Amino acid sequence: MTQELTLSDLVDSKLYSLPQFDESARIPRIIHQTFMTKSLPADLQENVDNIRRMNPGWKHLLHDDDDIKKFISENYGPVVLSYFERINPRYGAARADLFRYLLLYKHGGVYLDIKSACTRPLDEVLTPEDRYLLAHWRNKPGEIHAEFGTSKEVSHIAGGEYQQWHVIAAPGHPFLKAVIETVLQNIDKYRPWLHGTGGIGVLRLTGPLAYTLAIHPLLPTAPHRVVDNETLMGLQYSIYKKASTRARAVYKTNYSLLTESIVQLKAVDKLPAYLYSFAKKSKHLLFGR
Repeated sequence: MTQELTLSDLVDSKLYSLPQFDESARIPRIIHQTFMTKSLPADLQENVDNIRRMNPGWKHLLHDDDDIKKFISENYGPVVLSYFERINPRYGAARADLFRYLLLYKHGGVYLDIKSACTRPLDEVLTPEDRYLLAHWRNKPGEIHAEFGTSKEVSHIAGGEYQQWHVIAAPGHPFLKAVIETVLQNIDKYRPWLHGTGGIGVLRLTGPLAYTLAIHPLLPTAPHRVVDNETLMGLQYSIYKKASTRARAVYKTNYSLLTESIVQLKAVDKLPAYLYSFAKKSKHLLFGR
C-alpha cells in the first residue's frame, strides 16, 4: 500500500518544485507595495498617493497580510506557504522579502517598499526592451549610503549588493526563480548561531545578500539592465531621514535589534537557539550593541 505523503514529508524530502511561469517580454505597468493592513499611517498614505499621481497610467496594488497569504496559497500551494509561515512573524521584513519575489515572479511589475518613493514617472525610466533592472547603492566614501551593501559576502562584486527595496521585472524572469529557490534553501539551512539574527540575519536569509548572491552568477544568462544607483531610475530609498523612524513606521518591531531566531526551528535546535539569543541579548544590554 502506498503511504500518503504529508506536508512535512514534502518539505523534508524536497519532493516539490516551483511553478514554472511563462517568461514575458515586457514589464507590466503595475506598482506593488505591501503593508500589514490597508490602513496606512498618514505619512505612508501620502507617499502612496504621490506615487499614484506621478504614474497615472499604472495600476497600483497595496497588498496586506491577508492578501499575501491568500496569494501564496493560490499560486504556489501549501509547501511554499509553509516556508513563508516558518519565518518568525516578528521579522515582518523577511516575510515581505519572500513575498515580493513570489509576487513579481508570477505577475511582474514594479515592487517598491512602502517607505520608498518615485521622484519621476516610471514611464520616463523604463524602455520597451527592459526585462529586469538592477541598481547598486551610492556607497562610496562620502556618498549618501556610504558602506551600504559592502558585506564580505559580496566583496567580489563591484559596487556590492544589488538593492532589493525595489524589484522591477517581467513575469517569469529566471532571476526571480533563482532567488526564490535560494531563499527556500536558506530557510531549511538556517541556524541562528551560524547565520545570525536581527538585521544581518535577515540580509543573509531573505534580503539583499541572498538576492544578490542568487542573481549575480546568472547575469550572463538572462536579459537585464544594471544602472549605477536608484536616482537614475527616479526612485528614492526612503521618505524618512532616520533609520529608527523608518523602522517604527513600517514594522511593529525594530527587527534589526531582535536576537531570537528568524525561522521556526525543530525541537533539537531550540535550546542552542535560545542560548544564542540569551547571550546576544545580554551583550546588547551590557555593551549597547
